[in-house]
Amino acid sequence: MGKLIWSQWAKLIALVAGVFETIGGIFGIFYRIATFEDVTSIFNADINPVNIVSIVCIPLGLIILAIETPVFPFKDTFVSTSYAPRISLYMLISTFSIVNYQNVNPALYLFIATLMYIVAAVKGEARLQMKQNSLKSKMVV
Repeated sequence: MGKLIWSQWAKLIALVAGVFETIGGIFGIFYRIATFEDVTSIFNADINPVNIVSIVCIPLGLIILAIETPVFPFKDTFVSTSYAPRISLYMLISTFSIVNYQNVNPALYLFIATLMYIVAAVKGEARLQMKQNSLKSKMVV
């Protein structure tokens, strides 16, 4: 049996969370439901005309997808090559998006992916990938 690569598993779960976060934000615009209605009822004046939380969740889901894929602005940057910014950013996104009812599941998926990235960082998988990349560059030469 092969060895479990925690960072790859976390990447797949974060990709699913990014897609669901974007879709949940779109659905949240049309179907406004707050998770903690008693707590968030003080914000009704802000949320009533337009659901600001859902509108913010759409770009947050796209940012998750951009980091995990990685696309142009995040390619070969500190955000896409290290676990620390992903862990901190994903914790913030998951705590923010749990307020919107449609984004409870993506928030939980993102929290699980964050825990997996923490395990990958503790096990030293980043150093393992760097060693593999240096071996590939030596083999090419």
